[in-house]
Amino acid sequence: MALFFLVMMIASCVWLLFTKPDAILATSLNAVTESLLLAVTLAGIYIFWMALAEIATRSGLIDKIAKLLKKPIKFLFGKQSDEVNNYVATNIAANMIGASGAATPAAISAIEHMATPEQTKASPPMIMLFILAATSLQLIPTTIIGILQANGSADPARIILPTFIVSLCSTVLGVILVKIFCRERKKGGR
Repeated sequence: MALFFLVMMIASCVWLLFTKPDAILATSLNAVTESLLLAVTLAGIYIFWMALAEIATRSGLIDKIAKLLKKPIKFLFGKQSDEVNNYVATNIAANMIGASGAATPAAISAIEHMATPEQTKASPPMIMLFILAATSLQLIPTTIIGILQANGSADPARIILPTFIVSLCSTVLGVILVKIFCRERKKGGR
């Protein structure tokens, strides 16, 4: 994939060299400026939400969220330790507010605690966590709203309802498919 982008970049520069040679430097500098602005904006958003997640963990809020989500987590992941349930609750809560950067460390920790040393394949709870993280049910897509706001959108919050509907549909479908395929996997003895 990196080779594809390199070829595209070289082809674009060659095209500009022959069609508008004076635009190469201006276009490159503009792209660098926009990239850095976006990176700083995203870093600020991630720092904010990761700090909020850390505060929620230290204050015991994550434990309370885990208790609220106990039945859904048990349905989705089966019987797990309290530590795994807390990591899963952190992951789900962070994804719901659109802070996927803060959700990732919790998911990695949950997977590490679910795994056994002799395990060579992902277990159904691991697969479920991966699907939930990938489909990411979002109540408030804060990262996308931040990107839209940084790029001058007149109404960046306008995407909240469509994002919720799409993420809800993808999450429900993902959960159903994992349940079906894991049940088939058990029947097949694999």
